[in-house]
Amino acid sequence: MGYTKWTDEHKNRVIELGKQGLSSRKISQKLFDEFGENFSRRTVSQYLSTGSTNGRVRTKYNQQPDNKVKDVKRGTEIVINKDGSTTSSTTMQMTSEQAKDPEFVLRAHGFNPDDWDIVSARNNFWQQNSIENGLIDLYQSKITVKPKVDNDIKRAVEVLIRDIKPLKVQHSINPSRKRNLVIPITDNHWGITHLSDVQGKLAELLDIIKQGYGTIVIEMIGDMLHSDKINSTETVSGTVLEDVDMPKAIDEAMQFTEAIVVTALQNANTVMIKSVGGNHDFDISYMFMIWIKERFKQAQVDVNNRYRTAYLLGHVLISIQHGNVNRKNPAQILANECRNLWGIATTTEIHSGHLHFDKTEDQNGVVFRQFSTPKPSDDWETMNGFVGANKLMYALEYNDDRLKVEHFI
Repeated sequence: MGYTKWTDEHKNRVIELGKQGLSSRKISQKLFDEFGENFSRRTVSQYLSTGSTNGRVRTKYNQQPDNKVKDVKRGTEIVINKDGSTTSSTTMQMTSEQAKDPEFVLRAHGFNPDDWDIVSARNNFWQQNSIENGLIDLYQSKITVKPKVDNDIKRAVEVLIRDIKPLKVQHSINPSRKRNLVIPITDNHWGITHLSDVQGKLAELLDIIKQGYGTIVIEMIGDMLHSDKINSTETVSGTVLEDVDMPKAIDEAMQFTEAIVVTALQNANTVMIKSVGGNHDFDISYMFMIWIKERFKQAQVDVNNRYRTAYLLGHVLISIQHGNVNRKNPAQILANECRNLWGIATTTEIHSGHLHFDKTEDQNGVVFRQFSTPKPSDDWETMNGFVGANKLMYALEYNDDRLKVEHFI
């Protein structure tokens, strides 16, 4: 990779772009796109402020300027790592100043700085005699990069809020509705689960809702979506999963949720939607709840980024948590965090999921309800033989002070 001096065309273009209000970073990218030459952001910034370049810029590696270094052979090794990062190794000519410029190094390796972040970089320096240029400075450059997180979030938001309009549902108050209904939704893992898998269960749940209730609480207990990312399938902690179609998963999760919320608004005096994140979808579920809040203005929607939350339904205190954390003393933590509600309640329950099988246990008067999932077994569960649990959904009917009816769907 050789060097070339700034031309008047280069300088005029930098001045023109600077007058348009572009930053030195964007100007560097523009110059690379237009001329095929990698201009250091710092050099561009220096020229804008002083009118001097104080050095030269590199040409694109596949161009052949007159002063090319004939005895330097250059190749690039690309390795895609299991964690989703990419490692690039190559030999190049650059100045010590350019070696300190992350954007310059990214472009030199063929990565757009707008789309990639450097995780680590190592540039080893040595000098070599060139046939035409004598002693030249070379760098063995190795970088590991990852796609910018902001791009994943941006794409997720675009899917979640596209064409979003508040939905107006015909809603009326009926004093004769006495009982309350709680609908726990946990571990649907949309992407593994599809609408075709749960259509029968959804129809049965909607029939229960249509009986009419004073308050309907929809509990979103985590892992609604299988992946916390859009273009790769990973949990929030970065565990790589089998690939699923996340845009389709989000669409189906929206359809499923909308059917339940609309029917609830039509058949209850009050609709509350409570949520916590799961170990698969903690971040993206937060954005999904923002969509729910904007879509269903008539419901009382709790958007939070907590690991647990609690609410009072009559004199029944219910805490929801996904089940992957706070497993040692959840009742004691609930009593400490919600002392006022604890004192009012005559019945206390903790609702969770996570383990994908049904279990109910009474511990010193606190009822623990661990709910199963309607999702089909994925490849990991099948491989390990975790295929025996019932594939269930639930609807729980309460009066003012305790559970009266439990529907297994």
